[in-house]
Amino acid sequence: MRISSFLTFFLTGILLAGSALAAGETTLPTQRQWMVNLVTAMGWSFGLPDTPADSDYLNILSGRRQLRIEGEASFQATDAVSVKRFQTFGNYSGDGWLSGLATSTTANLRFLLPHSGSYRLSVAVRRPGHQISIAGQTFTADGEQEFTRIDLGLVRLSAGEQEVHLQFPPDGGFDYLELQAPDLATITPLAGWELDRPVTLDILAVTAAQVLGLEPLLPPLPERMTIEAESSRNITGAQATGIRHLGEPSGGSWLRAGTIPATVQLDFTPPASGIYTMTIRAASDAPITALLNNRKLLEASPASFLQNLPLGSVFLERGNNTLTLTLPPRGGLDSLQLLAQRSEGADYRRLVGLPAAGIHPTPDQVDRLLALLVAISAPR
Repeated sequence: MRISSFLTFFLTGILLAGSALAAGETTLPTQRQWMVNLVTAMGWSFGLPDTPADSDYLNILSGRRQLRIEGEASFQATDAVSVKRFQTFGNYSGDGWLSGLATSTTANLRFLLPHSGSYRLSVAVRRPGHQISIAGQTFTADGEQEFTRIDLGLVRLSAGEQEVHLQFPPDGGFDYLELQAPDLATITPLAGWELDRPVTLDILAVTAAQVLGLEPLLPPLPERMTIEAESSRNITGAQATGIRHLGEPSGGSWLRAGTIPATVQLDFTPPASGIYTMTIRAASDAPITALLNNRKLLEASPASFLQNLPLGSVFLERGNNTLTLTLPPRGGLDSLQLLAQRSEGADYRRLVGLPAAGIHPTPDQVDRLLALLVAISAPR
């Protein structure tokens, strides 16, 4: 039995069992209650502050894993550093930057990480010889006389409170630390969260499918789009080529990076708002990263020849959308393909096995679904 069929069968049996709650029940669970209970039950609350606000829960469910930690906002009062705001050494981000002393000194940065994962660590510093220690790993960052952004590599972090030990060289300067990882699936109703309104069966179905990673199984629609990479008007570091030893390009040519990374911006307009499977036809010895609408970070696996590489199923608004791809050295991009999927509430209900009739779930159905998600979902 296919996994989707099994899940639908399993969900249907469990959830319909809760549909016979007493007809006199009048209290409807709110979307806020569902949001809070979902984050707590799924074990995602390690990334919450001690007194979380609605925005903290929504941040967890956004799946966003791009953080910039400003030095001036996260150092400790006892650290022997000072906050400067002049631009003698180039532009800085945030409200200022940390300045060391005439001799080597240290600072400790503390911040909250919403999501676990393997993050690419970067810093912006001035002068060589900075030492950055985090999660048992120590990195050296050699800046220039002006602020320089430096990629330090990958670090594995667990959600929750983090501490970074920062050692300055004499007269060193620190602007920010940045962490980047592909975003996790966004958990949100199709119309967004309305926290004070009652939760509906559609919302339960949509968010359950997102937690279980079932959106790629939504039925396809006839609408397909192909955007040829070489048609982009915003290409840096890549050239169009017609060579075919890595595969036949879909439009007769494709883009290939040189000896340094390249960026390609693709603009496109979906025919309607909804869920789309995004696939790139590409070749690269290393993962290709993509930033959707300057917000959502996606990643495609390496491929030794031109082939279709999935980026995932995403919600796209009708109107202009932008996908900015970073190609590793010698990497290539042929096209972006969009496949529309059925994404009405009824489609999600069928996918997860919720009843087609009715608007609001019973509290018992909510509890049963939450228990089921905890039991069978993969770690986030």
